[in-house]
Amino acid sequence: MEKYLIISDIDGTLSFDHQHVSAKTAAVLQQLLDAGHAFYAATGRMYNLAKIMTTQVDPRAEIIASNGAVYDFNGDRVHHLMGESALLAAEAAASAQALSAVYFTDDAVYYTQTPTQSVVDTLMMFANAAANIVVEQVHTVENLLAHAGEITNGLIFSPDAPEPLARTMMTLASQNVLHLSASDPTNIELIPKHIDKSTAIAELQAKTGIPASRTIVFGDGLNDLGMLQAAGVSVAMGNAVPEVKAAARYQTLANTEDGIAHFLSNFF
Repeated sequence: MEKYLIISDIDGTLSFDHQHVSAKTAAVLQQLLDAGHAFYAATGRMYNLAKIMTTQVDPRAEIIASNGAVYDFNGDRVHHLMGESALLAAEAAASAQALSAVYFTDDAVYYTQTPTQSVVDTLMMFANAAANIVVEQVHTVENLLAHAGEITNGLIFSPDAPEPLARTMMTLASQNVLHLSASDPTNIELIPKHIDKSTAIAELQAKTGIPASRTIVFGDGLNDLGMLQAAGVSVAMGNAVPEVKAAARYQTLANTEDGIAHFLSNFF
């Protein structure tokens, strides 16, 4: 059997509750890893939070983190960084609308302004004590820029005020210094320019020699659209947003119904 590259988003796809992978899904993926196929979890999460999920699958499961800005290959970890100009633009745009921005490395979260309680509550949904993540308020833009050599991506949250978020998106889009996406209507994902999950997949396809025709991708959210287009076998979860279902070649059951295991068992 020829080797396949199998890639799944985490939240709303691989995970049924943001914290756990079902035993059935893990078992099917382990069987495919045993058969020589490659499996990656592809996520907007920072690397250490993604690792918490892949360890539930198998030690051989690998990671595309930070919306494609970080990925594993052959024992190494590849990084693409936001850069100083993008950090400055994000801070200015968020501050102008009184919104909170947070920035991620593999194992640290930095922010300048104190988030609102609703933002804190959103972040805590993904918190996991086992991830060994440092969370630090750096207070000033100058202190933030001191970490520019580590920061891969960021998020701007606005759980309760969609209009300021929309204005921030328009401002950043006009400056053209970042790739912008959204995993949820309440956020803006800040990604290095010309980077997304699909660029990581393209780099992995080139490095592994596995073509798009033997690449299987699962997704549910708008930030998965690019990587679905990079796969010959694109699969929308039953709980996916309409745009993802329209873009995908196939559809499977919802993440709460072991959709990944269901599709892969039938496919192979």
